[in-house]
Amino acid sequence: MSSEWVTTARERLLHLRDPRVTAWGYRAGAAPSVEPTVLACLGLLATDPDPGRSLSIARTAAGWLASLQNPDGSLGVSATLRDPGWATPYAVALWAALGQDQAERDRAARWLLSERAYTSPRASNLWAGHDTSIAGWPWVPETHSWVEPTALSILALRRAGHSEHPKVREGVRLIRDRAIAAGGWNFGSKVVLGNELRPQPAPSGLALLALAGVDGRTAIVERAIAYLRRTLPGVRSAQSLGWGLLGLRAWGERPDQADQWLAETCRRVSSRADAAPRLAHLLLAAGDHAVDLLGIPEEGDSHHG
Repeated sequence: MSSEWVTTARERLLHLRDPRVTAWGYRAGAAPSVEPTVLACLGLLATDPDPGRSLSIARTAAGWLASLQNPDGSLGVSATLRDPGWATPYAVALWAALGQDQAERDRAARWLLSERAYTSPRASNLWAGHDTSIAGWPWVPETHSWVEPTALSILALRRAGHSEHPKVREGVRLIRDRAIAAGGWNFGSKVVLGNELRPQPAPSGLALLALAGVDGRTAIVERAIAYLRRTLPGVRSAQSLGWGLLGLRAWGERPDQADQWLAETCRRVSSRADAAPRLAHLLLAAGDHAVDLLGIPEEGDSHHG
């Protein structure tokens, strides 16, 4: 990874940080928030040819995250929005990647393991198209489980040493159950009122990350990989492209034109006021060892045109 666009994206991302706390907001001038800060740090770490500077920045940002942690172990969206705690897995991911803030990691993991999602008996919700008795993770406590927060929580808890916890295993079961028959995942359901939903690249990539190292190349995984191979050449949304490529990388897949797609997307988003999280997604997807930062051993790469 030595592309010119990466250097440009890194410089722009560093320019967008809030120097007072070494953190990033969703938009230029907005208050710093947990998700864009973690993504920015991971993106910088994944693409730094001389990791010293990025490591210093990430450690300072990790300390800021620790200052936001609630007494129960969760982290809200920002310093002023302390609840709900769906941003907690992001903080765990950065603390674990840096190998620091062990006490904060442990508290966050305990909160994630205690979080409850709404479930109902499978037989009473045949209209939903999936098993509503399986509990994963919701965006808001006591509501229905969704693919993305479940996948992120699985990744965080694996990093925190809880791979075999029953709640993590149930989350993996939910990911499998929500897979769309044609391949990939939607945000939460696979069928609504008898109609199969379309898969989306971001939740598909995250779900593949969550299954990596747990499942072998099952039919669910192979169909999802095939879906992303077909779809990503036409995707120029930074979040969708980033998570989609990372999902493929976790299974040893790296499309030959991936760098071109990332560069094109970078040119589209770099001047936007909300560029920070978008550039972060692109940089993380470009990093040679990005999946290692997420705690996933990368399979041998298989390139595809």
